[in-house]
Amino acid sequence: MASANHQSGNPADSWAILSGMAEEDFPNATQFFSRGLGILVQQLNIDRAAMTRVTSNGLETCWWALSEKVGPEDAIHETDEFFGPRIMDAPDVTLSVPDLLTDKELAAHPSARRLGIRMYHGIPMRSSGKCIGILSLQSMEPRNFSPEETAFVRVMALLFSRTLETETLRDDLQATRNVLDLTAAVVEDHSLESQATRLPNRRYLEIWLKAHLYLAQRRGEPMSVAYWTLSLDMPAKQNLRDIAAALRGEDLLVDLGGEEFVLLLPHTGIEGAQVLLERIRTVLGPIPMGATLWQPLHPVDADDLTIQQALLRASEARSYSEETGVEGVGEVQWMLLEMESEENENLS
Repeated sequence: MASANHQSGNPADSWAILSGMAEEDFPNATQFFSRGLGILVQQLNIDRAAMTRVTSNGLETCWWALSEKVGPEDAIHETDEFFGPRIMDAPDVTLSVPDLLTDKELAAHPSARRLGIRMYHGIPMRSSGKCIGILSLQSMEPRNFSPEETAFVRVMALLFSRTLETETLRDDLQATRNVLDLTAAVVEDHSLESQATRLPNRRYLEIWLKAHLYLAQRRGEPMSVAYWTLSLDMPAKQNLRDIAAALRGEDLLVDLGGEEFVLLLPHTGIEGAQVLLERIRTVLGPIPMGATLWQPLHPVDADDLTIQQALLRASEARSYSEETGVEGVGEVQWMLLEMESEENENLS
């Protein structure tokens, strides 16, 4: 039975809302998923609803909605990392746990303790017999769904599956085109490398941005941007090349010329970027550095696929780092756009 404080919406209202949602015009999948997850939280009176997609890097929680009673927690990303493999092992079965305290192993999981989860309901989203994602519902109180609620959730999971399947195919096609365009540009243009450092230059950055920011914009994924200046003696040049060689394949270190450098970290929030920047500073020294997030969910960055505003913020942050430092020693300073509370969840 549902807890007394978890009175869900009228089933008829749920189906009416779902019908209206099907008639809405959503420019991209992110808006569709955000709207649908919000409906689940509201109509089922639960605390969290999240969608995790299966990627080449494993399970990645990309979209979620929270009730007003809970705030954004980083731990929401690790919840499906624990429950997800169980669902992946049995992709035809819904994992429904009305009360985690009845299972000692589940109740002891860190995300359950950190988030106070008591109920978990995970549905595999399938395409051609393969699990492509997970829709999970979570509550801080024990919870049983009625047959009508279960049917409603299954329909939502089916809609999400079809949309995610289409979005994945579109993304794969666009990614292939981007790689081909970038490869062709590199082959045709031999002036994409800085002569001073042999790092990618501004021209390469322009091509790279066209190839990479389209998908990030569609998915609402932020990107960390760091900026610094450095005098180019021989050790510094080698250090920069060593740093570039040690980056992940999707990251990019660019020589802007004039002893200016920018580091782009896709799919990376503040916490992950800060760790990497501190490692870089052990090589380059404690030089002044500025950083920001290119945030496609914010109006300032939404249509700025040349990231000019983000570069300006990072440069200003670097100037502040220099001003507040002593004798050329500065900390990493962040300059961020002000985001709405729901958007702030994606920053960490």
